[in-house]
Amino acid sequence: MKHIMEHEDFLGPIKNVDDSKCLSASQYYSFIATFMKHLHSNIPANDYLDFSRPAHIEIRDDFFRGKNTKRAVVFLLSNGCEWALKSAHGCTMCGHIAKQARKDQPISTEDFVTQFETAFSTADIDGIPVLNIFNNGSFFNDDELPREARTTILNLINKNKNIKRVLVESRPEFITPSVLQETKSLIPGTELEIAIGLETTDDIRRSISLNKGFSLRQFTDAANIIRKNDIHLRSYILLKPPFFSERGAINDAVQSIETAFSLGVGAVSLEAMTVQKYTLVEYLYNNNLYQMPWLWSIVEVIKRTAHLGRVIIGLFKFYPSPDSVPNNCPLCNNKVMDAIIEYNKTLRPDVFNQLHCKCKEDWKEVLEKSSDYYDNLRDFILVEKNKDSILRSA
Repeated sequence: MKHIMEHEDFLGPIKNVDDSKCLSASQYYSFIATFMKHLHSNIPANDYLDFSRPAHIEIRDDFFRGKNTKRAVVFLLSNGCEWALKSAHGCTMCGHIAKQARKDQPISTEDFVTQFETAFSTADIDGIPVLNIFNNGSFFNDDELPREARTTILNLINKNKNIKRVLVESRPEFITPSVLQETKSLIPGTELEIAIGLETTDDIRRSISLNKGFSLRQFTDAANIIRKNDIHLRSYILLKPPFFSERGAINDAVQSIETAFSLGVGAVSLEAMTVQKYTLVEYLYNNNLYQMPWLWSIVEVIKRTAHLGRVIIGLFKFYPSPDSVPNNCPLCNNKVMDAIIEYNKTLRPDVFNQLHCKCKEDWKEVLEKSSDYYDNLRDFILVEKNKDSILRSA
């Protein structure tokens, strides 16, 4: 709290992220909203989208019920996440909206159902037990995915007995007992897993670095509802949000994973930062204000948390695909990535024991050069306000 008090001149009274007035009074919050609005305004118009087809389909590896398997991933074409379309303009690292429709009028139930049917007929999902449905937003937000479309899609899933588990994503505010009970009733023979992007359990830094727009208390309330309805909960934990040092990012990820499991999370996806277009992270990266996390940092987090529960490593597969991803050096990047892929197949951290490279010493030197989070943040804001920046008038 000492650092926050020292920097309140530009942070504003941001100490209670459950209080929307508290957030809106923060200078930084208005800076980010202005910045994100500008970045999103540069997204080219998608005038020729085919609303009868999903945005993207792919088959990925998975570890399900103790063995290696496959999962089908379907990205529905939507208008985008409502949070990204509101006045705060969404999460600072998320580039999903760049490939969404962003139409003034809603996408129809019929189009959503047709997209899903097209995905089923296009992808070879016979024998694939896990299905991920992503609408690049909240599956349970009726304003993003109409309730009728959601129920029809779930009914179609229920007819396919090969599908043993369905994974969807949602922000916590759309998790209610009634919507979960309805969903379970529509797929009675299929497990349901809900993923929430908690990212970090530090409320202040989740708000400042990521502009997530919800608190740990809201996440905890949603987790309790999910657990009481006997539904699986997955949490995304992000490695190295903006303004974190490498060491600070590792420690924060470890602490956040520990807290997530203590709150009843059944699985954690460790998602190391990537650079996607039209994001604050891209701006910071291109202006030498952000460095990608090391692959060694991913390995370190896993070594310190794998014993806590099911910790999976995200493999930087997003839609749209990122421009830059975590790395070490050209001599060991492929070797370390192969070990990460092998870890996901077994969830055994000992696959990392034999990894060695000269660049690991460079990584250790970076860890020793710790920088203060709030100093990094303040430097960014002061630099932007002192140049011809979109932040000047914020």
